[in-house]
Amino acid sequence: MLMTTQNEISQRKVSLTMAGLMFCLLLSALDNSIVSTAMPQIIKDLHGLRHYSLPFTSYLLFSTVVIPIAGKLSDVFGRKKIVLWGIVLFMLTSLLCALSVNMGMLIAFRGMQGACGGVLASSAFIITSELFPPQERGKKIGILASMHGLASLLGPLAGGLITDYLSWQWIFFVNIPVGLVAYFLLKKNLSRMKHPDSSNQLDLKGILVFLLALFPFLLCFAEGGKMLKWGSPMMFALFALSFVMLWIFVRLERQSHSPLLPTGLLQNKIFRNSAFSASMGYVALFGLILYVPYLLQIVLKKSATISGLTMLPMSLAMVLGGVIGGILISRFLRFRLSGILNFLLAIAGLVPLLIFSEAMPMPLLIISVLLVGLGIGMNFPIINLAPQSVFPVKQLGIVISTLEFFQVMGGVISTSVLGNLIHSSLRTVVALCIVALLMGLVSMATLDEKTIREGFEKQRRR
Repeated sequence: MLMTTQNEISQRKVSLTMAGLMFCLLLSALDNSIVSTAMPQIIKDLHGLRHYSLPFTSYLLFSTVVIPIAGKLSDVFGRKKIVLWGIVLFMLTSLLCALSVNMGMLIAFRGMQGACGGVLASSAFIITSELFPPQERGKKIGILASMHGLASLLGPLAGGLITDYLSWQWIFFVNIPVGLVAYFLLKKNLSRMKHPDSSNQLDLKGILVFLLALFPFLLCFAEGGKMLKWGSPMMFALFALSFVMLWIFVRLERQSHSPLLPTGLLQNKIFRNSAFSASMGYVALFGLILYVPYLLQIVLKKSATISGLTMLPMSLAMVLGGVIGGILISRFLRFRLSGILNFLLAIAGLVPLLIFSEAMPMPLLIISVLLVGLGIGMNFPIINLAPQSVFPVKQLGIVISTLEFFQVMGGVISTSVLGNLIHSSLRTVVALCIVALLMGLVSMATLDEKTIREGFEKQRRR
């Protein structure tokens, strides 16, 4: 009989941990999209037509603002404790969503579920980055990031099928068995991952002010043109409150011994370039997600099925791009060149949309969305990995979660701004997406690749 070596046991634990993290990210990303096709039935059952958009908005707001807080919590209390609590609370809030008997309950519980989803998304990338050395990290992050593409592919389809053949409550019940699998995989195989030199202090005042700064700001963009009218006194008041709170937050963080967002983070050029490129990529991605269904269903009068099938290549390309991009960056560590080429690939996909607009042939449209998905998917491991070279491991949680926060912010803002522009000019929407990608390209072109490589080399020696 062959004896199992300690190395084989260790590798098995890492593989099972990675599987658990992929389930975590899939849960978080899936609940962003699975509700969309179930909303008509939910509105009918809960009599909430006036609040149609709020279940989306509450999930989005809470999942966005909690991302950097979750990163800080994992630095303070340890990665394992935070991700396991995140899974348990995500399952509990999913159950509460399913048991909602009116729209107010569903909106409130969706917000709580979104906060837990933000913890899961943040924890998945933090733990993956800490589990693997730099030469393997990019590939693993690429595999993990492919869950975003998979969720965008499965979400609307799964939501429709579950609602049609079971009931809308089951789109939340289904989270529980998946969450249990993720919980037991991580409970059994993940180590505590708490660094002895990490601060045990939590900047509670900073967290509170951060929430007061971000909630009004994101609410304006998430509900602008819907619940909140653009240019209304209420919107101006919310923006004013947000900027005052942001000013207070910056002052507090400079004085804090354990800041939520260390001042060195945004002062570091590699982090700034990566965060900006990430947000610009999401501006273009979410712009395209708005553009294609509008073009096909509203302008060209195609069916929702045709619209969904046309978006399918982009989702698949994002999954494939994340894996390919991760493998390439892990092997060659060519951050600047890879970033430039990936953005150029995405721009090449958008140019035909700008040229042809409503006269776009279907085969060319499919090729275009495929190229955009591939370019943005391949870039994700690069922007996630580069900042990790210049910060200590004990700060990895806040570095990765803040990076993800800026990325999601790009998507939130672009959805609102471009969503209001799309009714007046399709070409303007595409042009702004191209401008965003060009700005991201310039940011990647100025990455200090020498410093990144030196940073990873130092990490290897430790």
